[in-house]
Amino acid sequence: MNKFLPVIITVVVLLGVGFGGFFAYKQFSKPPVEVSEEEADETAKDLGVEDKPYTALTPGASCEYTLSLDNISKSPESIEYEIIYKNEEGVTQGASGTIKPAGAVDATKKLLFGTESSGHRRCDKGVSGGTITLRYRNDEGKLEAKMETPFSIAENEPELTLKDKLTVELSGKVIGKTVAMGTFGLPRLAVKAGLPGKVTEGPYGVFTNAKSSLSGTVRITGSGTLHTWDGSAWDKVTGKTSDLEALILSE
Repeated sequence: MNKFLPVIITVVVLLGVGFGGFFAYKQFSKPPVEVSEEEADETAKDLGVEDKPYTALTPGASCEYTLSLDNISKSPESIEYEIIYKNEEGVTQGASGTIKPAGAVDATKKLLFGTESSGHRRCDKGVSGGTITLRYRNDEGKLEAKMETPFSIAENEPELTLKDKLTVELSGKVIGKTVAMGTFGLPRLAVKAGLPGKVTEGPYGVFTNAKSSLSGTVRITGSGTLHTWDGSAWDKVTGKTSDLEALILSE
């Protein structure tokens, strides 16, 4: 029996190595996880700047905000919105919901960066920015387009920056909250008036709850000439401007 013991041990070891190699192979040779058609569509769909909704996140009192959309085109059955941000403790928070345009070209939604229950409100503190995502869906619930943009928030501050792309230096003392963000698209009147050229960067917008109107110097990183929309026409900007709600570089 003793003379066969080394042989038995050798066979057991070889079998163990063999099975171990087999299971290791099974573990590391798994086919890649397939991306669903929905997920693939979400990364593939896009619209031109003229067809995207002009989107604004305007601060109100306390931690209230208004999400407004203008120039809604392509007749989506529904628009899903998702706003993600972090509070001062670094905890991810957000707001989401669905807008039913019902053929309208504009829509608004009241939001709260915080919670409210039985008349008691708890605002999320220290929110300095985040992302806004919109999804267009048709009457079958299928995704038609997806858009995402960052936003930044400053309170009682004369300067705003957005992802090293947009810098706004406001004139005078600023009292209130100011939001800088990508707006996806442009106001429908600005689209109807015709763009001053090919948009090379933007559009961006600045929105505030300050009681006094804002003006300042705008810098957008990229190539092209800075233009702003004054409500009736596009203006070429070389210095300060008080038209901050639709900003583009074009050439």
